[in-house]
Amino acid sequence: TVEVFDAASAWEEFETVLRGKYAYFERDDIDVETQLDRSRALAINAEDKAEFRRIIHQTALTFMDPHFIAGPFEDDDYAIIMTAADLSARFVDDVARVEDVRRGSPAFEAGLRPGDRIISIDGMEARVAAMLPFGNVLREATVAQREYGLTLAVNGQGASGRTLEVASADGIIRTVELVSTREYARMLEDRPPLELTFVGSDGDIALITVLNSLGNSDTITAFDEAVERAADARAFILDLRDTPSGGNTEVARSIIGHFTPEIRPYQMHVIPALEREFSVPRRFVEYVYPRQPFFGGPVVVLHGKWTGSMGEGIVIGMDAASEAVTIGSDMGDLLGGLWNWTLIKSDVRMAFGGEALFHVDGTPREDFTADLPMMPASTAADGTDPALSEAIRIIEGEANANQSR
Repeated sequence: TVEVFDAASAWEEFETVLRGKYAYFERDDIDVETQLDRSRALAINAEDKAEFRRIIHQTALTFMDPHFIAGPFEDDDYAIIMTAADLSARFVDDVARVEDVRRGSPAFEAGLRPGDRIISIDGMEARVAAMLPFGNVLREATVAQREYGLTLAVNGQGASGRTLEVASADGIIRTVELVSTREYARMLEDRPPLELTFVGSDGDIALITVLNSLGNSDTITAFDEAVERAADARAFILDLRDTPSGGNTEVARSIIGHFTPEIRPYQMHVIPALEREFSVPRRFVEYVYPRQPFFGGPVVVLHGKWTGSMGEGIVIGMDAASEAVTIGSDMGDLLGGLWNWTLIKSDVRMAFGGEALFHVDGTPREDFTADLPMMPASTAADGTDPALSEAIRIIEGEANANQSR
């Protein structure tokens, strides 16, 4: 016998899980109930699991949360941001523009720079292309949803290259062909966990660049060794601008521990699902322990659009548990601690934040602002590295000030 897909029952299962477990279900930036009404009307008429999965996937995108995803992914799904992304984009006075560019990426090598005007994406006017990721599930987009859709659009569909028509600051219009961001993500898989270099006018500032390895336990040993090798450095710069895929708290705590002299809190967790089910709130604080070798000198932490999830956790943790100065832009805003679900009635594989995460001062992680905010944080309009340059300037400026006293 042929199994008949019960779309209405599958939607009920999805909505029950979403309402009960998603830590960021209550929102004040979008009308969640209206969105679910529209998505429900489409989903319950889905003819098969594939069509149903696509509606759920597109519904997840309306929440503008890169942690909220519905798979398994198809080749024509838009790339997962910010892991498989090399561009961040937004509308400025209703004009689509590049906001930041991932350093070393295909977009960077092609000369795309912040401020470039995005005329078209795969032959479609940017405002039209920005709505395509949502399919039919989104009727009226907010400004933030349009910008989220624009970033999805410029990074393309998972298996496809992208054709962007852009105008640079000097008015030159050109067409840029870029490989798929999925292919770009594959290019990065064989990198070491991190890189240690020395920067500054005297080459005595240790720069540790974490290479999207916060879920790799080898990073713990690699970071220990890097701190040991740089023990005589004047200062440390911890660059977290290439950590879009997140990681785990063991790696995070091992990194922060090198910069804290005592046991200190580094982030706060809240689990709304427990209060919804039992009417009893659960909130707890996670602590970091000192780790040898300890570095007590100046530390600067760099972050940006490609700082995601556990990378964001390290940024707020370094701010809470060490004396580090933070420099950077808004981060990836991958909301919360990730939970995974497989929906039995539709085979949809869901992931979303089941734990809401906060700075120990109560600030939601996604609302954290750097000590020195800057946008862009990865690539300046002239192609230079704005956050790194500022970090070196601050460190050397403080050293010069101390010498003159």
